[in-house]
Amino acid sequence: MNPLAKEMQRSIAEGLMGRTLAGSCSRWATKRRVMGGDFPGPYSWKYHPWCKELHDTQAPENYAMKGAQLGVTEVAINRAFYTIDQLKRDVLYVLPTAQTASDFSKGRFTVALKHSEYLASIFTDTNTVNMKQAGTCNLYIRGSRGESNLVSLPISELILDELDRMAQKEIAEAKERVTGQKKHHIWGLSTPTIPNYGIHKLYNQGTQEHYTFKCPHCSRHTELIYPECLEIVGDSVHDIRCKESFLKCKECKHRLEHELKPDWLADGSWHSMAPNANPDKRTFHISQMYSFTVTPGDLAVAYFAGLGDEAMAKEFHNSKLGLPFIGEGAQVTDDLIEQAIGRYTMNDERPRIGGERLITMGIDQGQIVSHWVVCEWFVDQMSSDINIAAKCKVLAHGKFMGEDWHVAEDLMAEWQVLACVVDADPQIAEARRFAKKFPRYVTLCRYRRGKVAREISIADDESGVEMATVDRTNWLTTSLGRFRNKRIMLPADVSVEYREMMKALVRTYVKDEDGNYMATFVETAPDHYAHAFNYAEIALPLAASITTGKDVSKFL
Repeated sequence: MNPLAKEMQRSIAEGLMGRTLAGSCSRWATKRRVMGGDFPGPYSWKYHPWCKELHDTQAPENYAMKGAQLGVTEVAINRAFYTIDQLKRDVLYVLPTAQTASDFSKGRFTVALKHSEYLASIFTDTNTVNMKQAGTCNLYIRGSRGESNLVSLPISELILDELDRMAQKEIAEAKERVTGQKKHHIWGLSTPTIPNYGIHKLYNQGTQEHYTFKCPHCSRHTELIYPECLEIVGDSVHDIRCKESFLKCKECKHRLEHELKPDWLADGSWHSMAPNANPDKRTFHISQMYSFTVTPGDLAVAYFAGLGDEAMAKEFHNSKLGLPFIGEGAQVTDDLIEQAIGRYTMNDERPRIGGERLITMGIDQGQIVSHWVVCEWFVDQMSSDINIAAKCKVLAHGKFMGEDWHVAEDLMAEWQVLACVVDADPQIAEARRFAKKFPRYVTLCRYRRGKVAREISIADDESGVEMATVDRTNWLTTSLGRFRNKRIMLPADVSVEYREMMKALVRTYVKDEDGNYMATFVETAPDHYAHAFNYAEIALPLAASITTGKDVSKFL
């Protein structure tokens, strides 16, 4: 056969195959995607059988709450390529930051094109890191930070990867990009972090599907759940017996051989745990108990590593089990708030002018509403670590609208505030005007990473106003920790809104640039009073400095 005839034959075969692949992303993936790494060759779900249905779901919204390294990201990549190749539609693939988007583009998409001759042939321009062109279709790869990254992109397939590392407002902004399309799909995937936040919150709003299979021993349909299906052997992370750990059927308790997973999981299927949920929002959960590459021994070691180590316990629950986790004392609770309620109200007598009470105020300002908290402090002596030594009595809280900063001015006199710390943004001009009316007594503040413990760095800004920079996590740990340490009192008429906002911040752990865990607080709901209270806490050593004439560092 001459070369022209061979080329024609190949083109006809490609055309016929293309028509058979148009209706199935999973079938398309097995014919068009070539893998490297641990499972080289044509894409297959032999070791990730739960991924087949994830390829083909047609629900407008789909969210996967997952453990790490379970093949779900490859599903998202396949769906992106399939949408461009077969459906001829633009795709927006969003990651938390521009840097993670750039790394992902180079490390995952570019590598995928190198492995697959077919994929490489359909893309006409791959030189731009954050956009790949395939004829008239575009694959946008963007970081979520900043609205300018996401606006004006009329796409019909949206993929949100590592969703829990994005702010909720960024998720909403990204989802707006598909609202103008008659037919669209949204895919969100992430390892979870804390309960009722990010992917876990979205998971609870949908069908809550688990991957079930027929036990090879009792033939009953079941699933792998923790702790019922993991028999942990050994006593510690260093115990060699950990490798003897094994999976078992929760129905018949029979051992399930890890090496045979591709056999007994092959015919599994997704089953909804919320049958009355809206089918237009399919949500899935899968853990590393299903993984072929992660052994029961690996899970046992991770379990022991988390005993007594909150960061590692988080890693075990989030990355291994694909479940949210909250450590003990990581959140202010209703019980802790109730225990703090005192026998006084916000209407009690105001302090006398020129008195010696140690009173501070914190203001968390917003574009529309600013929240304030006034606190009185009780210390035995003005010394270092004054925040640790002091007991706090919240005298009052409230809020004012827009540019009504005269309310803050009145509060300074009404409560005889000795030191006030104000969130510098977003209305920096208004905050500066307020500070200039009370020089030395009012300090603006910005959170900054890299500050040591409860360090406070103070310098005049360009307008001559005192600006403090502090570490957000360390100061929130101190202020919110008062509830757990029982060193705070609240008025009997404290508002429901105040209560809810104090519960909104939850401590969790993230990895820094060096891969080390660092604590941070995640906002699960509006948290303005929590930050206003934190600013009042930061104001305490400033008040001590004003009272004694000593440098603020003497009280930290």
